[in-house]
Amino acid sequence: MTAAPHSNVPHAVPRRAVLAGAGLGMATAVLGLPGPARPASAAVTPMPLGTLLGTNHAAAAGPSIGALAGMSWDRSDILWAAVESTQGTYDDSAIHAFGTRFAAAAANGVTLLPVLAYSAPWAARTTAYGWSHWDVQYAVGAAQVDAGSGWSRRVTRTRISTGEVLQDEDLVLPKDKTPPADPARWLAFVDHVVTILRSTYGVEYFQVWNETYWSAGFWYGSPYEYIDQIHKPASTAIRNHGGKVVYGGWPSLAAIARFTALLNETNAWSSVDVLDVHYYKPSDLESLRVACVAALGSSLPIWQTEIGYSTSPAAAALVYPGLLHWAITRGLAQLPDGFKLLWYAWQAPASAPATGAGRYLRKADGSLTSHGVCLSTIADLFGGVVPETYDDHTNDAGLTTARDWASGSIEGFLVGGIKIIIAIHTPAGWAGTNVTVTLATLPPTAGAARVDLTGQRAPLALAGNAVTVALADEPGSVAASYNAASTIRTCYLEVSL
Repeated sequence: MTAAPHSNVPHAVPRRAVLAGAGLGMATAVLGLPGPARPASAAVTPMPLGTLLGTNHAAAAGPSIGALAGMSWDRSDILWAAVESTQGTYDDSAIHAFGTRFAAAAANGVTLLPVLAYSAPWAARTTAYGWSHWDVQYAVGAAQVDAGSGWSRRVTRTRISTGEVLQDEDLVLPKDKTPPADPARWLAFVDHVVTILRSTYGVEYFQVWNETYWSAGFWYGSPYEYIDQIHKPASTAIRNHGGKVVYGGWPSLAAIARFTALLNETNAWSSVDVLDVHYYKPSDLESLRVACVAALGSSLPIWQTEIGYSTSPAAAALVYPGLLHWAITRGLAQLPDGFKLLWYAWQAPASAPATGAGRYLRKADGSLTSHGVCLSTIADLFGGVVPETYDDHTNDAGLTTARDWASGSIEGFLVGGIKIIIAIHTPAGWAGTNVTVTLATLPPTAGAARVDLTGQRAPLALAGNAVTVALADEPGSVAASYNAASTIRTCYLEVSL
């Protein structure tokens, strides 16, 4: 998530002009996206890469997360149970504690996104309830044994089309993940929190709950109930105070088609300011964008407030280039708050097992995990700015700018008109040992290098406009260990112009 000279291009031709049309200017015209292709000579102020990047639960470290790739977003819960532990009595200190963190982060260029969640235990429904969704009938029995944080309840799920019983057992469902008995109490909580955070601290974006899908474990209720009784009322309250609504993070364990169908069925598109999903590939984001354009005529901002959390050491090197290339191509990365990628999560807790500690950006001792290292390398390759896309290249391995990654992929970027970065991803067990990449016309002063996951460079020889890149890392290197333990291995081609 840097060569043999050539005479293809006269020295008098500026390298920016040589590469005109290879970057985003051409992409906007070819793809029919808003805005004309800008001329190669147009002055552009590059957007800092960190404006698109963030993390989750940085806590006290929030103001300092910009030290890694310039990231500028953090995400944290505001729990209903903390604000209103007893019905009708608000503890505003919990809200102001968040506001103080928001202000401290903002003073350091970081935005803290509040997640308004979950049910206060006293507010959770205790009576039986049920619903049907996507050919499954759900039945949740009345609360029985109080297990402290949850109640024992009978849960039955039945396939409607066949009558097959998918599940029938007693489960302890968390009280805070159970729908509230009285949605009006939820709305009162939301309005109270938003009133303070908007008026006192200027918080603009608010996320409504998190991953409201049965098997995700954060919402044991109907998706329709979430939209109608949780999301829409909260959306109205947030907008009444001048805020913006971030959808509650649709999880990747449920298909994007189910998400878009839900928004269509409930007429909910217009109640969202930011579409947010978790752990999706570029192909899924494209499906979401297309559905949004069909519903509204243009795309809403699309964020992923959770990505990563992977045990594959090189996952960040796969996720970030692929998602960024898609967002830049679609014009979302260039819009204010049009696209965000927040890694889950910032730092491993001291209690994290060794097998899980590597999922984060930082280890418990504060040093970078493989994901943090890979992200730092990407930021260095991009010069800390959002690049343009560069798609005028071919290769002899059949790699394409795939949107699903599984079979390998390749993404090209043009950085400030001074270098081209090609990210090369191949699955474990890939038969080839090298990939030869052929680029568009290059200036005679161009040079090339292979760059590994840790930023180590090895010079490469250009043969005309082609260069052969070895897929294997230096034996015994840190990058070699990252790739060896990953399902997709990554390296970069850097061409200086």
